Amino acid sequence: MSVASNLLPANTSGIETDTSGWTAGANTTLSKSTRFYNGAASLGLTATASGTVTATTSARVAVVAGQEYTAYSYWANVAAAAGRSATVRVDWYAAVSGGSAISSVTSAASALPNATTWATPPPILIGTAPVGAQYASVTVSCTGLSAGATVVTDQIQFGPPSVTVGNLLPYNTTGAEVSAAGWTDQTNVTISRSATAYEGWYGLAVTSVAAGFIDARTSASTPVVEGTEYVAHTWVRTAETGLEFRIQIRWYAGATFIEPRISESWTLTPDTWTRCSVIGVAPPGATNARIVLSPIATAAGQTWTADQITFRPTPVPAGSLIPYDVQSMEVSGAGWSAVSGCTVSRTTETAWEGAACLRIDETGTSGMDATVALSTPVPVTPRQAYQVAPMLKLGAGAAGRLFTTTYSWFNAADELIRSASVTWSLGSSAGTGWYVPTTSAVAPSEAATLIVAFRIVSSLVGQPAFLDDVQITPGGLAAIADAIPARYGVSIALQGLTTGGYTYWGLWRQGGDGALVPIRGPLGDLSQVAITGDTTVVEDYEAPLGVQVRYYLRTWTGEAYRSVLSDPVVIPEPASTEIVLKDPGLPARQTTAVVSKGGQPTWTRRARQGVNPVRGRSRPIVISDMRTSREGTMTLVTETAEDLASMWWLLESGNVLLIQWPSLWGESDVYVSVGDVAEAPVVEYAEYSDRTWTVPLTEVDRPVGGATGSAGRTWATVLAEHVDGIDLLTSYSSWLGVYTGLEGT
Repeated sequence: MSVASNLLPANTSGIETDTSGWTAGANTTLSKSTRFYNGAASLGLTATASGTVTATTSARVAVVAGQEYTAYSYWANVAAAAGRSATVRVDWYAAVSGGSAISSVTSAASALPNATTWATPPPILIGTAPVGAQYASVTVSCTGLSAGATVVTDQIQFGPPSVTVGNLLPYNTTGAEVSAAGWTDQTNVTISRSATAYEGWYGLAVTSVAAGFIDARTSASTPVVEGTEYVAHTWVRTAETGLEFRIQIRWYAGATFIEPRISESWTLTPDTWTRCSVIGVAPPGATNARIVLSPIATAAGQTWTADQITFRPTPVPAGSLIPYDVQSMEVSGAGWSAVSGCTVSRTTETAWEGAACLRIDETGTSGMDATVALSTPVPVTPRQAYQVAPMLKLGAGAAGRLFTTTYSWFNAADELIRSASVTWSLGSSAGTGWYVPTTSAVAPSEAATLIVAFRIVSSLVGQPAFLDDVQITPGGLAAIADAIPARYGVSIALQGLTTGGYTYWGLWRQGGDGALVPIRGPLGDLSQVAITGDTTVVEDYEAPLGVQVRYYLRTWTGEAYRSVLSDPVVIPEPASTEIVLKDPGLPARQTTAVVSKGGQPTWTRRARQGVNPVRGRSRPIVISDMRTSREGTMTLVTETAEDLASMWWLLESGNVLLIQWPSLWGESDVYVSVGDVAEAPVVEYAEYSDRTWTVPLTEVDRPVGGATGSAGRTWATVLAEHVDGIDLLTSYSSWLGVYTGLEGT
């Protein structure tokens, strides 16, 4: 019995300042009393004449129609007296002031002891705001006072009851705080309220009539949705030893029972609250369900007390690859297996979500690393990104520890395709709290299933680790790279950029040597880009041909960051005699050409030095500087008129070009400045379009600046961007603008 948040102001609830939050009723004078249940004051109600005293909140509080609320207040006599009882009432209104109450709900009377001690349990009510209700007031009352007598009340509470998020059962069914009316004594059982409680003041007492099976079920069924996973759980306590307790979900189609029932069995520790759970998916045709408490009695008169009874959809994220019990270990730890260096077990000694988690105990073997993995592979979709977010808790010595998540992808034949690992460091300031080392990876093209494993590097004997609320879902930070063969580039789809709430993202290409090169974007290198959305697509036209490259995506704020590496991608090469020439700043400007026999450049690196003869010496003094970059001339051949036009369109800008050689040539891609170019016909007949090209080259640094447009831009792109021809013609000043997509060009 508690409220999730008290809707009454603090002074109205506790009267710590004054009595302004209350309006006296008939026969009542209000005062601030130095008696208190909590704090330093309470509300005194003095009777003018013999009878009842009342007080009502001076201001109504906002409520939501259809929402369940609870109210209570604690009472005491100022002087011992017998025959007094207190109640609390809630009146529902459509307006913030004035008008008549739509309806009211009043608690059962609670007798005050013939003493000055505070009466517990207090009077409690549970009620649902009726249709049209927008506001409510609270009234407290006490009967049986003589003239001049005073009673006090304190900690007046009104608000939504404190229940498990998503609980579908009414609050009184959950905890029997007002009555046991939410339950039916179906078989071999009597039902009552018990003063033993896990939460609030009361629990539900289930007592056997004789030895055997017991059936105590919810009086009303609860609507469900077929195919949805649900969990039912309760805290249970008994004084008996070795008794079996069962909790069930029974599915119905209207009034018709549907097999199978979902049941779990628990052996209770005497005089200890135990959380018992059952998880199941509503079968086809199910429309409603009942929760059944069904312990096995060994004799008559055995009692189990249940409290905080809950029935709700399982809190698994959308698209979850694993069911709730594998996610949170509420029933068992069977969803996880110890791979090496440890043992695993389900425990309730700590938990992040629910009441249980997976305990990992290091055994001192396998290099002091503890590794656990999913017991059963889960199905995946090829080329889909998946995110793994476990809650991790380590014992003493957590600072600087490493935690590795490994993704093992399998094909339809259950053959391992690839494993990829991502490692988190908990940092030098890590304590013993819960951490969420989130990672993500992309399923390969042939992937059918996935097994996720966690490895605690250099785990410590005697310092267990705990896993809970392990979420495996589609999405997360990812870079998915695809070759664009026709334009000799790569398209990289980035997603999950907003994951983790970081400020910037950057993208780099990683070659076989591991070196990282930033990818060119519209305004320059994409080494620090403000995050404004979750997804984007980047194109890279400077990646080498015919060799594997990967893309490193990083998001960060300050020193905190996350990163992923794409799967390898290879850009197909043209014919073995052809090279690709590109304008890095205008990717649409690119062409291929055949290198004529013997036409590959002979590179020269000129010396920069002065040779100074010295009088009286045979040897000169040479003063040298760094050699120049490479210079050379290559001879190319084009065949068609289209090739000729493409070559001049590429060369005429005078921009720095990128030359990409066939991978077998042993040449590294090179950025060059092109000197005076000579074009000559191969055959002395005008109708032949074959040309030879003499192209002088000087090697230069990778040019700075952004890339304008896309090499993959087509007429379909143009049509999608413009509603009609007038819109197209008024958007660009030249056909170059149409080609690149840069308005005003």
